[in-house]
Amino acid sequence: MNDMPTSVVNPSPQQALQAFLTHWQGQEYRAMALAMPARVFPGGRRSVRQVRRTYPGSLREFSILAARDTDPAATNIDVQMLWRQRGGLELGRVRYRMVYVNEHDQPIARHHEGGVWKPFATYALPVPRPLRA
Repeated sequence: MNDMPTSVVNPSPQQALQAFLTHWQGQEYRAMALAMPARVFPGGRRSVRQVRRTYPGSLREFSILAARDTDPAATNIDVQMLWRQRGGLELGRVRYRMVYVNEHDQPIARHHEGGVWKPFATYALPVPRPLRA
């Protein structure tokens, strides 16, 4: 019998995204490539070079702002990020569409065992303007 907690075996979409972004912080591009669906890579071949192009610079900080389940296999997660790129710091908000998939990257309902959460799409969100005193 397996006594491992469910959250370790089957993490939530937020936990999966947090692990993915932590890999970016550590510049672990190979781990990022393995966490992404193969369909986003040309020919299905995961490429560290392509991940570096998609995620340039170095992620400094991030915070998960909100998560919303959109259907049985997907969750949208809004994240605020601070990253260093081309010598300057950038602040941005991004929505990650996390999809629960089987070993063939086909969406399955979140209550099925054996699936994993992967970031299938990202969308830039507007950053609120600072308040003035």
